[in-house]
Amino acid sequence: MLEVFMFVNPIGGVCLETERNIIDSLDYHHQKARINVVPLTNLQIVTDYLERNHLDQHDLDLRNHISTVIYESLLDFKAASFQGKKKARAFLLSLQKHINHDQAKYSDDLINLVVAEAALDPATFWDDRNSQLVKDLCEADRQLASELGVKRTPSTVLVDYRHNIDGDGILIEGCVSNELIDQIVEDRLSSYQEIVNRTPFLQMLAKNHDHLRLLK
Repeated sequence: MLEVFMFVNPIGGVCLETERNIIDSLDYHHQKARINVVPLTNLQIVTDYLERNHLDQHDLDLRNHISTVIYESLLDFKAASFQGKKKARAFLLSLQKHINHDQAKYSDDLINLVVAEAALDPATFWDDRNSQLVKDLCEADRQLASELGVKRTPSTVLVDYRHNIDGDGILIEGCVSNELIDQIVEDRLSSYQEIVNRTPFLQMLAKNHDHLRLLK
C-alpha cells in the first residue's frame, strides 16, 4: 500500500494539477493508497502564489489579502474534511477550479456554492468551520509540515509500504507529473534516475521520521 500526503495551497492552481495527476494515476493503476490532503500556508507560499499569478509582491495590502484568503480556505477545507475525505477532496478541487479557472473571488457565497457542489451538509459545515477544533487541526498540519521539511506547495510525501513494513518515503517538491507518479506506482523509479535528478525532491525526511527512507 502507498500513503500519500499532499501539502497544498487550497487556492493554488499548480496544486490543483498535482492533485489531479496523483489521483488519476492511482485510479488508473488500481493502486491501493491512503490519500491525505494537507492544506498549508506560510510566507513563502503566499509569495509563490503572488509570483505564479503575476501579482505585485510588494503590495502589502494585496499580500495581506491573499494571506487571509489562503488561511480562510484552510479552515474551509478542514471543516469539509469532517464530512469525509472524498467530499473534502471534491470541495478542494471545486474551490481551486472556481478561483483559478473561473477567476471567482473568494467569498461566503463562493464557499456556499462549493459546499453544494461537494454535496456537503451546509449547516454542519458552518458549525464546524467556526469551531476552535478546526483552527487547532490547521496548526497541527503546520507542525507536521515543519517536521517533514515541507516549506512550499505543492509538496508530496509518498510513503511506500510494499517492500518495507516501516515504509520507504520520499519528499517531492513541486508539481508531480503523471510520468513521475507512474514510475513510483509501477515500482520503476530507479530506471528513470535522470527524471529524478531533474526534480528538486532529493531530501531526507526529518529525524523525527527517520523510519522513512528515500526510495532507491
